[in-house]
Amino acid sequence: MKLIKIYLRYYPPGIALNYRKRNVEETKMIDLFELTPSSDLPTLTKRIAQTEPLITQEVFPQVTEILEKLQKKLKEPIKTKFYLFKTLQTHILPLTNVAFDKSGKKCITGSYDRTCRIWNVESGDEENVLKGHENVVFSVAYNYPKCDRILTGSFDKTAKIWNPTSGNCLNTLWGHTAEIVAAEFNPNLGEQVVTCSMDKTARVFHAETGQEIQLLGDHKAEVISARFNKDGNLLLTASFDETAIVWDLRMKEHAIVIRAHEAELSNAIWNFQCSLIATSSLDKTAKIWDVRNLESCQAVANHKDEVLDVAFNCTGSRLATGSADCTAKVWDVTGNFELVTLMAGHTDEVSKVAFSPPGGLLLTASADKTARIWNSVTGICTQTLAGHDGEVFSCSFNYCGDAIITASKDNTCKIWR
Repeated sequence: MKLIKIYLRYYPPGIALNYRKRNVEETKMIDLFELTPSSDLPTLTKRIAQTEPLITQEVFPQVTEILEKLQKKLKEPIKTKFYLFKTLQTHILPLTNVAFDKSGKKCITGSYDRTCRIWNVESGDEENVLKGHENVVFSVAYNYPKCDRILTGSFDKTAKIWNPTSGNCLNTLWGHTAEIVAAEFNPNLGEQVVTCSMDKTARVFHAETGQEIQLLGDHKAEVISARFNKDGNLLLTASFDETAIVWDLRMKEHAIVIRAHEAELSNAIWNFQCSLIATSSLDKTAKIWDVRNLESCQAVANHKDEVLDVAFNCTGSRLATGSADCTAKVWDVTGNFELVTLMAGHTDEVSKVAFSPPGGLLLTASADKTARIWNSVTGICTQTLAGHDGEVFSCSFNYCGDAIITASKDNTCKIWR
């Protein structure tokens, strides 16, 4: 094996080793969750080298320099004040979903007007309109990290794959018999996508050929989310049938059914390491599951009303929950499951929660027409993002954490920097 190049990943900290083995280029990822602002870098380099043969004495200085860049990022002060940068007058009908590309320089929006639109975040200009769906475009997603493809899912029962530069539709994915409500690319196998639908199924397609690879049909009610693990060989689905299912895509069958909630699920997600699963439900709880023991729930997060969303921080050590009880909560999921802080201040339901990339901030979207930024440790609200005329139903940070997008039922998006 010969090392070719080393890439760095800021959130969570890690390095990717690009190497050649038998004339074939491969990439190996090393997670550095133990890296802190005070870590001794030469010592950490030696520790990595003990278990990684590609890290030889010759590249020690290069590795230490890369670790220094990652450490510097961790030392940067948390940005707590954001200012309204642009208002995107996006669609003639209400928005459904939004997403940044990895650079944060572009974003996409879906709408009831049957289109997906691509926006230049810097200028606020509309760069392209993706037309072709015959009903609501409900789901929009990029193929991270390349972001050279866009996936849309629609109430017209189809999903489409697009070239964002030309605006051309590259493939239409057929098979569902009811509305598609979520879709995403396989992070490890970019030629695969998953869609989930009100027809009680999820389906895996080949993105290039448009052929259906696998039908996942064991749910008894609408499937509302589907997420690949980072290796791309497992899939997690959540349903209104009160269950989540982990599917083994290699064996083409479900590995386990998670049964413990007493009402419809609102979400199901992996932590970054894909060692934990969090499920949220209208039964007023979120639950944590250890992938090694999915037969029993590891911990329960309680609210006074429906739990509408959950999110892990980048290292998977914290879980945020948002609820119809107008609050968000942050929980420590390492060791003993404990409540870290309560975020109270919204005057209507909290439908979306998102950590900043470093994890120091929590962003919440609410039906009270605002989004709020909170210190994720103290629970103090550092800023209220006001100005929308309708419910704010979605919000997210860009990859660098220096920009925020909020989407509202007033048909606009706002960019905050």
